[in-house]
Amino acid sequence: MGKNTLGNNNSDLTEMNRSAIVKILQQREICSRADMAKEMGLTQASITKIVAVLIEMGIVSEVGSIRGNGNRRSIGLKLNAERNQVIGVKFARHMFAVGVFDISGKIYTQQETEYSIDQDEKTVLSTMKEQIREILKKYKDIVAIGLALPGPYLRNEGHIAMVTRMPIWHNINFIKEFKNEFNKPVFIEQDANAGALAEWWFGNHERPLHTLAYLLDGEGLGSGIVENGKLLLGKQGAASELGHISVNVHGPRCECGNFGCLEMYCSAPAMLKMAQQKAPECFTDDYQNRADACNAVFEAARGGNKKALEVVQEIAEYLGYGCVTLINAYNPDIIVIGDSVSQGCDLLLPIIREVVKQRTIPELYENVQIKHSQLKVDSTLYGAAAIATDRVLLMPSAFLAARD
Repeated sequence: MGKNTLGNNNSDLTEMNRSAIVKILQQREICSRADMAKEMGLTQASITKIVAVLIEMGIVSEVGSIRGNGNRRSIGLKLNAERNQVIGVKFARHMFAVGVFDISGKIYTQQETEYSIDQDEKTVLSTMKEQIREILKKYKDIVAIGLALPGPYLRNEGHIAMVTRMPIWHNINFIKEFKNEFNKPVFIEQDANAGALAEWWFGNHERPLHTLAYLLDGEGLGSGIVENGKLLLGKQGAASELGHISVNVHGPRCECGNFGCLEMYCSAPAMLKMAQQKAPECFTDDYQNRADACNAVFEAARGGNKKALEVVQEIAEYLGYGCVTLINAYNPDIIVIGDSVSQGCDLLLPIIREVVKQRTIPELYENVQIKHSQLKVDSTLYGAAAIATDRVLLMPSAFLAARD
């Protein structure tokens, strides 16, 4: 048969079953062999055999007796998450962040480094790499590194196709920069895709969950789609680029080449530009970053500032148009809004939901949740950790082996 075959050999199936068990434990924390067998459709004898290997590898451990189906007592199993950690790296306009997480999503440390968008890119990368090396020296249980980049990121070519206001970064090949830099594998993904994975793995959303759409609204606007645990990527990894869908064909030209892109109407820079024109009294010179500046607009709106309320209304309407597009294109169970503009979701969501209600088929509207992210850590940094976690959980035997 050719390279792209449909079959699986025994070793592939074994690893798939190990991966499924590890993923169940990652989501449920503690589970019995009997419950796993029922969920996976395998015999309890098969589960026992696979679990024995995972225990021997140090990936899974027994935690004593738990109450199972029919009030029966069973031996509980848990994932040794604390012994298997990942580094998450968020690269963004103006700053990058580096954090340590374990594969259950627990955060151990994080740090942020600001830089100017016209700063030499090699210097920024050198600083980032040095911080990662210091973490690898300190934390001995790191199994992988995840890097989240602004989109559209062309994952096969290794470079960012276009980052508004940051053209010098277009020529950086991130695959070459990080492929052999450390003694741990580095997995790279677009930031909105990373955020979608973070919500899928760590968002504690009600299960079963078929399709999750994540709408990242910060320095740029993007979206990521996870369907049954897998990212929707497209040929080059640039699928679901919501920010560069035109909402005004006669609007201003975007750096991507299109006209009237959604990003130009409801991203954080767009919101602040609008607020500076309509409600300049919301601003002072002491905001440390755009997130603080966005929050000042929302606080003014909460305080009854009519001009700030108009800004919020307009931003929410455009976000509603974006959600309509996500619903019509992907029919998700849930749309999660994250990043700096999501700070105002108490004001934004009622308007967003009303726009969606008016512009979508009733059956679709009634079957989708639209909510803001509840993650306690920056969603893109969390997403970077989720990138590594996702790849590790797909191949547990390759990454999560016992260590001295």
